[in-house]
Amino acid sequence: MFTNRYYVDKITGTAADTLLAFGLTAMLERIIPESAGDLNLQIEDVGDSYCISLKTPIREEWITSVTFFSQLNALDTATKKTDLPDAIDYVEHQTRKNAYSDARQKGLSANILAEQGLTPPHVDWPCWALINQMSATNGYNTLATNWHIHRPCFGELLLLVLKTFQQRPNDYEGAEEQWKALTKQYGINVKAQAPQLQVVNPGMGKGGNKSKANGLGISGLDGFWVVEYLKFVGLFHAAVPRIVRGSKDRKTYVLRPKSLVWRTHRRIFPEFQQALYAQTAVKMDILATLRYCKVFLEQWKAGNATGMFRINRGQPGDHIAALEAIHYKHLGSAHATINLSSLVLPLWLLTVTTVENANQFLELLAEHETIIRNLGRDKKTQQETGIEYELLREYRNFLSGRDLRAFYQFTATYAGYVMNKLIAGGFPPRRFHISNLEVLIVNQNPNLAPILRNPGFRRIAEAIRNSTVNPQYHKSKGNPGPYEIRYGLGADLLRNASYPDKFAQALGKFIFDYNQENARVSERYKGEPPVRRKSVRTGDLEQVLALIDEYRDSETVANLLVAFGYASDPRSRTHDANQIEPLVDEASDEDFENTTASDDDEGDE
Repeated sequence: MFTNRYYVDKITGTAADTLLAFGLTAMLERIIPESAGDLNLQIEDVGDSYCISLKTPIREEWITSVTFFSQLNALDTATKKTDLPDAIDYVEHQTRKNAYSDARQKGLSANILAEQGLTPPHVDWPCWALINQMSATNGYNTLATNWHIHRPCFGELLLLVLKTFQQRPNDYEGAEEQWKALTKQYGINVKAQAPQLQVVNPGMGKGGNKSKANGLGISGLDGFWVVEYLKFVGLFHAAVPRIVRGSKDRKTYVLRPKSLVWRTHRRIFPEFQQALYAQTAVKMDILATLRYCKVFLEQWKAGNATGMFRINRGQPGDHIAALEAIHYKHLGSAHATINLSSLVLPLWLLTVTTVENANQFLELLAEHETIIRNLGRDKKTQQETGIEYELLREYRNFLSGRDLRAFYQFTATYAGYVMNKLIAGGFPPRRFHISNLEVLIVNQNPNLAPILRNPGFRRIAEAIRNSTVNPQYHKSKGNPGPYEIRYGLGADLLRNASYPDKFAQALGKFIFDYNQENARVSERYKGEPPVRRKSVRTGDLEQVLALIDEYRDSETVANLLVAFGYASDPRSRTHDANQIEPLVDEASDEDFENTTASDDDEGDE
């Protein structure tokens, strides 16, 4: 009956299935003795189920000789106590978290915090807070107790679990019947069914759930307690719960594996947990995706360079297919699931084979993260409003949908946003670097490379830059140049983008006016203008029009021109405001505090 492959059926199509797969994998890891070496434990999505595999089958002697282990620690709160060993003192950890957060808000350094004996919250604190705040403590503690009660027949319990998941489909009913016979043999008095709590079953909730329509009652669904136990185990190995900034809503991000090597996951996941801070709902979705990719590439780069940790395939999307996002709405006395979504990892992060590749993608990710983080929010409500919220939605659509058209929409809106911010003064928003734009677009669609590398395209994009963001930046710093700032240029080009003839006319008019202005300024300053601009040649326009004819797509060419025209050119440091802005903002004390804010209540049970 022992095998090297176990399967978890995708019954619900939600994160509940994923958590169960992670929980089973964590259990298998505990069964394997250290003397067995690396058995290449991994989880793979095989369509209708997750397959957990090892190089060699589980051995009978591993089960018969295994020492009892518990994978869940009960929570002792102010009003709920258990008699289980190794129970977590929730109040003590809450006090520790509050003291550390208060000190962080006062701006104390890490050294001073350490001297005062203040340490960051336990890595499992967000999960403990989630369980308590969502009124799941009783149910969670019951599962931990059930597992503990099976110490006299622990080996038999493990065998039952292994047998259940080596069959396809998983026979939960048969497993429950075998378990009942086992408990009768050992005199164990435990209920077979346990509530399917929303913490680990986001698609479940209270309602009319009777199998026979003979009445109406408001209640939740139940499931075999062993299965529910493993889902909670998976919560601690695959989920990152966070508070939504500016509210008491919650979001939980669950990694959905594609072909995930367990040892890889065990190195990356703790770093990811520490890298994700609380933000507003849409911004946090974006940053969760970008930061997982960032942590993955940093780990790959470090391992590849040292030889201590090497991942064969250096592409996040080969290991994790997506982040499953669960949004829980705070209803005053309880939380309810209001949205389930999947955040697919970026397609433009191709397989990394060298440290240079990794550095290139890390720079790109850092730039995108900075742009997203710096989209402002209302200080009172802590929520983005107006154009900032629209920009976040457009960017999330691009990340999740893998569609460059959504990215073009974002860059078009962002161009207007940058100009408005420059007009208003203050610190300028970071713009995309043209080199990073090229990496993203070409990796997403290699067929567009000839457009981006066309000399005429580059010179016209530079002309757009010299007519919009560059002169506006210098004007905002009290150093207006001699040239007109064309505020509506990007919008005007995109308005005509769907019609090749109209777009050609609009582009031709801009180039005519641009060259004519260059001549006037040169004449006014007797050939020595304070700022020089290269004129656009007739051949440049002809090259761009030829690209439109070749691709039969004026919209794509127009969108690319605007994206590159409003981007920054790292080769032009004297004219580019972006060179003085730090590439990545560090997490603020406010970010840290909001990671676990609003979890001070005892819960609603």
